Amino acid sequence: MMEKLTKLCPLLQLGEVIAPPAPVSGGLLHKMFRVETARGVFAVKRLNPEVMMRPGALNNMRTGEAANAAFEGFAAFDVCASMGGVTQVEGSYFIVYPWVEGRSVFPPEITAEHCRVMGHVLGSIHQVGVHIPGMEREMDVRSPFDWSMAGDARLPRWDAAAREGLRRLRGVQVVSHRDLDPKNVMWQGMRPCVIDWEAAGYVNPWQELIELLNYWADDEEKARAMIAAYEEHIDLTDADWEAALAAGMDGMLGWLHYCLNRPGGEEQAANTLKELERYEERAAFLRRLLA
Repeated sequence: MMEKLTKLCPLLQLGEVIAPPAPVSGGLLHKMFRVETARGVFAVKRLNPEVMMRPGALNNMRTGEAANAAFEGFAAFDVCASMGGVTQVEGSYFIVYPWVEGRSVFPPEITAEHCRVMGHVLGSIHQVGVHIPGMEREMDVRSPFDWSMAGDARLPRWDAAAREGLRRLRGVQVVSHRDLDPKNVMWQGMRPCVIDWEAAGYVNPWQELIELLNYWADDEEKARAMIAAYEEHIDLTDADWEAALAAGMDGMLGWLHYCLNRPGGEEQAANTLKELERYEERAAFLRRLLA
């Protein structure tokens, strides 16, 4: 790592490294390091080489960073734009950011106020309607996943429902983050900084609101605070909630399918299956709130 850092830092004019890079926990696929140089402190993300071999991965990373930069300066939240975008050094890919002091919050620390703020974050992202060159609307519904290796009869049923939901939602799409998990939001007091935009792209806004509720709101007070804040930006009168609830499984199904086919992905696959089970249990609760 140090050898590549000594070549990366001059490319991005980061200054000379003055302390060994310190690994930062939390990333599932990529490795993050805290790097101190003569010019300051930086977060250096080394992209997973296996992921970067996938078709379209490099373009997705670049358009994600473009989305990150496009949302800089918003009143509801901060972003941390990268320095130089995706940078290649001797066959490895890196993204470098200024270091952000802050922390993520997780249950049971998440409060109704956190959820209210996140409702404003998502609503303001959806309201602006940005366009990112090279980022296209996803009009085609994906093919069914092959679940034969899993031996779980629920997965083909969930898969079919998600695909039908996506078909019904594809006419309404906006550019958004698409992975506003609590780990991707750094808080300084009650001010959020949204990080890790690599999944950014077009998404149906109702579907992403469902996902945000599942990530953040574990009771009715928190859910209602989030929905009310979101509605200050977006009118939900015509929302197709049944389609959105079904489509809300799609990201988890995609990640589960990837983990099942990835060496060493068994633990993450098991955790994702539990998330899908919890999601199905929450569907009645969400229908009542969103009616």
